[in-house]
Amino acid sequence: MFKMYTRNGDFGQTFLPKINRKISKSDLIFDVLGTFDELGVSLGFLHTARLPDVRKTSQEVQKDLLNLGSLIISPEKIPGEKIKYWEGRIKELEEVIDYFGSQIDPLKNFLLVGGCRESSFSHLSRVICRRLERLVVNYVKHKKDRVFVVKYLNRLSDLLFTMARYSNKKLGFKDIIWENK
Repeated sequence: MFKMYTRNGDFGQTFLPKINRKISKSDLIFDVLGTFDELGVSLGFLHTARLPDVRKTSQEVQKDLLNLGSLIISPEKIPGEKIKYWEGRIKELEEVIDYFGSQIDPLKNFLLVGGCRESSFSHLSRVICRRLERLVVNYVKHKKDRVFVVKYLNRLSDLLFTMARYSNKKLGFKDIIWENK
């Protein structure tokens, strides 16, 4: 029988195969990797979205997140062709943002999160993405070959905001405009 537990991390350290050594679970990399995982899980809520384009986009992004998480901890310098691939993925995200954005009204005010579940799940993923972006900025500040991860996450948070508004519009919910009083 396969046992899920190993007891290897019982004393606050764990082994990372990519770097081939044990490190403390309090290391920044675990905040980064844990938040990549958290974002992927939150995007899983969108697998039940009533909009096929939202479902498809969330699943594609989940795959990207697993790849980016693996790259972020790689001890080797990221090769130029891999960086070029991710720069292309960032452009593709921009195209998807434009697709969703072309179907919603321009925004003139801050919004309150709400409406349909797809919108709320997109907003939840967006704020997790922003937290991950802040963590990655701190983690890669001395690793210039990983800046593309920050760019990807920045576009992803824009995409998630746009998908939230798109979902509300397509499913017949109005954006909830915040009024400053």
